[in-house]
Amino acid sequence: MVLSALFNTTWIEMKRLSRNKYFIVFSIIMPFVFYAVYTTTNNAEMGISGTKWKGYFLVSMTCFSLMSSSVSTLGIQMIYDKKQPWMNWLFTQPLQRWKYFAARIMTQMVLNLLVILFMFVIAAQWKNIELPMTTWMGIVLWIWLAILPFLALGTWVSVVENTESAAAVANFSTLGLALLGGLWMPLQEMPALVQIIGPWLPSNLYAEGAWSLLAGDAIKWSTSAVLSLYFLLFLTGSVMTHHHFKKTTYLSDT
Repeated sequence: MVLSALFNTTWIEMKRLSRNKYFIVFSIIMPFVFYAVYTTTNNAEMGISGTKWKGYFLVSMTCFSLMSSSVSTLGIQMIYDKKQPWMNWLFTQPLQRWKYFAARIMTQMVLNLLVILFMFVIAAQWKNIELPMTTWMGIVLWIWLAILPFLALGTWVSVVENTESAAAVANFSTLGLALLGGLWMPLQEMPALVQIIGPWLPSNLYAEGAWSLLAGDAIKWSTSAVLSLYFLLFLTGSVMTHHHFKKTTYLSDT
């Protein structure tokens, strides 16, 4: 019963989100266009961090795509849902709130996986990126699962009252994290201060795990540990902020 309700709700949410122009443009088209531009204007075979630029930047843009989708699309969609009258009706049905939020997260995870496969399959064929199947699977699995901190950040963004403000906050945070985290330009090419701060940002840690696998190395335990701390930080902040606004709204109504 629970699994059936989750599956049905997830399927409905997937169909809704797949028609979202914001998701299509910012999570799929834009990262792929930038990948095409950056690997065409720069030598795709150039060596960097134990691998080649064409594979390194593919990881970067795929990570950026999922960051944008998980923070912006998820957060804005949750705000939009809160404003719909049918949401009140929905929660009077057997579907509890946790099932709705679980379905929302599951939907985003499924779409994230499709984005990863889209980026990897097309880029690998186009740029002739050859890797062992185990390496491909490891990179896909890491990028897919390690997005959890940004999903938590997306739920935190959803506390903003209107979609315009939420979009501004989400875009500023994801683009800022991507730039300072070395996703658009390697950290070694950035100013000294950014080289100090960058390695500790969740965006760099997220991509670093995949870059390590791409180069044939193991993921550092510190990368996983600090990224897990970011997940706990964003999730705790989201829960506390939502609870605070819910309590404030209740007091103002009374």
